[in-house]
Amino acid sequence: MLYSIAVFIILFLLELGYLKIAEKKGVIDNPNHRSAHINPTIRGGGIILIPAILIFLLFFSTEVSNYIGFCLAVLLLAIISFIDDLRTLSSKVRITCHFIAFTIIFFTLGIFQETSLYSVLIVIFTYVFSLGFLNIYNFMDGINGMTFLNALVTYVTFFIINEYIYSFSNSDLLLLLIMAVSVFGFFNFKKLPKCFAGDVGSITIGFTIIYFIIKLFLVTNNYAVFLLLGVYLLDGGWTIVERIIRKENIFEAHRRHLYQLYANEIKVSHLKISTIYFMVQLLLNSIVLYLLVQHEYSLLNAVVLFVVLTFLYFIIKKKTYKKVKGLK
Repeated sequence: MLYSIAVFIILFLLELGYLKIAEKKGVIDNPNHRSAHINPTIRGGGIILIPAILIFLLFFSTEVSNYIGFCLAVLLLAIISFIDDLRTLSSKVRITCHFIAFTIIFFTLGIFQETSLYSVLIVIFTYVFSLGFLNIYNFMDGINGMTFLNALVTYVTFFIINEYIYSFSNSDLLLLLIMAVSVFGFFNFKKLPKCFAGDVGSITIGFTIIYFIIKLFLVTNNYAVFLLLGVYLLDGGWTIVERIIRKENIFEAHRRHLYQLYANEIKVSHLKISTIYFMVQLLLNSIVLYLLVQHEYSLLNAVVLFVVLTFLYFIIKKKTYKKVKGLK
């Protein structure tokens, strides 16, 4: 208990130190016509996950050998993403680094062991899905509280599963990530946030979540675990499909996500929107926990639930577009 308190205080002080340096050096996210915020805000607050992972590397020698690949991949992405926060990098450079990072963890998870045609197709799909979701997670980081609450509920769910249902990872690592994201949330979950996660935060968090999801699936072989990505897959994934249909460049910034429509056009409080998204994901996570406890492995259950959620999402978004049009 004392150890956890000490680590939390250390992380808090490190975050505070970063915010002061970032403010002094001008690491600021200035609002533009596509932004949901109106005040200049410090960028890169999510960098606090990196010292949390370094603490894990330094003080958990009995387990760290199993996570060297994971930690190296995270550090690679964090460095590249932080550079991207300071000055925009080429999309080719970013995607190449993302590909390398996923290759590292796929190797450590033994995904490349099989050489059959089916296994090769699964690996290709896993690459596409992982790279796609990582970018979705980054795109969804648009209003204060969104990334913090989603990361918190997801990490806590992983911790509960690991401690009480299926042992698939290291609880100390998960606890350190929970503490780190809580520290970030202290400065982010405000009407006028002190900082945003930045690419270093959203990419790092998204990458770790994908890693834990794949690792959990390999242990449980239960497709229901992918519902832990449900809310972001719904809004982020279907918005990408919508933009493709509209023949828009999906790599350019936009304001078509459902949460963006409510934040930018209908002027709903950012914290309220983030909390609603959090509650929906919490409900989905509770369903996943129930299915895991009941050892329910039916792929049909997960597919039916996602289809129902998709149907509800389309209804809500259609009504939202009508409401936005009525306001103009």
